[in-house]
Amino acid sequence: MSLTAGLTAHSPDAADSSDSPKQIWDKEALLNLSDSVRASLQGERALGPKAEELRSFLETALKDEGRKHPTLDFNLIEYARLDKLLTEILAYAEALRRSTLASELSLAFRVDISNAKSLRRAWRRRFREQYFMLDQHRCAVLLDSRLKGVSFEKALGYDLGKWQTPASDPISELEVNLQFEPGHWWLNLVCAMRDGIVSNPLEKPTKGRYGMLALPLLTGQEEPLSGKAIKYIREGKASDMHISLISHVGRQIRILRGYIIKQYGTKLDSKTNTHRLELTFERVADQKPIEDVTGIPKPSQLDDWKLFEKLEGDKIRLTQGETSYLEWKLSRQGEMVEREEWRRSRLFRSSFSYPFEGTSK
Repeated sequence: MSLTAGLTAHSPDAADSSDSPKQIWDKEALLNLSDSVRASLQGERALGPKAEELRSFLETALKDEGRKHPTLDFNLIEYARLDKLLTEILAYAEALRRSTLASELSLAFRVDISNAKSLRRAWRRRFREQYFMLDQHRCAVLLDSRLKGVSFEKALGYDLGKWQTPASDPISELEVNLQFEPGHWWLNLVCAMRDGIVSNPLEKPTKGRYGMLALPLLTGQEEPLSGKAIKYIREGKASDMHISLISHVGRQIRILRGYIIKQYGTKLDSKTNTHRLELTFERVADQKPIEDVTGIPKPSQLDDWKLFEKLEGDKIRLTQGETSYLEWKLSRQGEMVEREEWRRSRLFRSSFSYPFEGTSK
């Protein structure tokens, strides 16, 4: 499968007379390639199922750099996270080089690594300081895309987050289905509130004027059951137990992906005064395959998340001082540990899918 939409002949001008026909790049295909390979690398599965596409891209892009006027521009590198793709490929290759697998690397894989090094060198030479400021450019884009319509508010407490959006009328279920599908991703609940998915930024059930109930699940644990069922478990105060859901047993709700509540139960540990909530969900039929949804957030989305965290931290430090910033940072580090444990658990279950890429069979 080619990464380009095709080649198109053109009439070269005097300044471009030595160039071959222009390359037309498909930016969405390149972003998908970048996300796929990076996800595979992060899962310790090497280059993954798109290894051949990656090889084709590296060869084509390197040839493009030999043109008098290369067609792969700065905006495309920024959008498709191609700089991060090359960095992570080369980091993986270096890790292999230092391991006992170094002597087993295939010739094709060694060529890929050589091409990746040459391509990164060419981009750094062509774009100079711009190349090293790609994340600053992405941060500016983030403010006008994922964070559009939301603003930082230093007076808000950590439980509510630090962002707010003007109140808006909830949108109908039909409008929700037309604009969003399973797998859509937001930076925080305020962004989902901006888009009318929830009516407030708290982790509790909310309902739009015409929409079905929506339940954000940001904390707790999920345990797969037989068939399409999943059990959700949460421990905390009585106010965290989503008592209102007892009236929705057997009914359809919107929760990350679409689910139907099969069972509802809550228990109290009298010794610790801790409540335990157990919900059993069943996926609604005719949805996007669960495998497509569990791969979200993709590496490019996690890039945006890291930029968002840096932006929030910088604003807290600027407006509230170093002490508040350190408190915020400690809170974030705790969340990071929990996310990493979840990520490792998920990767462990899928760690046997691919052999080490580049090694001889």
